[in-house]
Amino acid sequence: MLFIILMIDKMGRQIAIFWSEEKEREFINFLFIDENIVLIYPWSKGRSMIILKELPPKGPYNWSFCIWNKKFSFKPEFTEIKREYRKDGYNYVFHSSGKPVIEFTRSKDNQEGRLYWDKYFTHSKLDYDIEEFEKWYNSIIKWIKKNCKYNKGAYYG
Repeated sequence: MLFIILMIDKMGRQIAIFWSEEKEREFINFLFIDENIVLIYPWSKGRSMIILKELPPKGPYNWSFCIWNKKFSFKPEFTEIKREYRKDGYNYVFHSSGKPVIEFTRSKDNQEGRLYWDKYFTHSKLDYDIEEFEKWYNSIIKWIKKNCKYNKGAYYG
């Protein structure tokens, strides 16, 4: 039982969302008030980060992104995609574990999306100011709670 308690204490932080495209735009506009905030597109044809300053339309490969506050620097890492799983020339995927980013997965069809920070649920050493990052993360969660309705475990908008 002690093992389970320790694991719960070391989980990441996440919040479930179920948003319309309009609410997504509101959220992105809120984020981009700070010029240090960008989205990282997780798929890459080479070993380089693709930085977005706007949210692309929903579609293949456009469901998951990382929100990065450039105040928290890091060295990007990529994992090569096995040849049989590559599509449309994307050979690499951005490896976000242990990085100062928030994973943003859009809701689609009848599936919830989420915002997720792996805080403690990583094998990597967190090499950034965790207290400052948590303040930033909490400001995002505060916006969601203020601007979305909570129902059955998720924030709707």
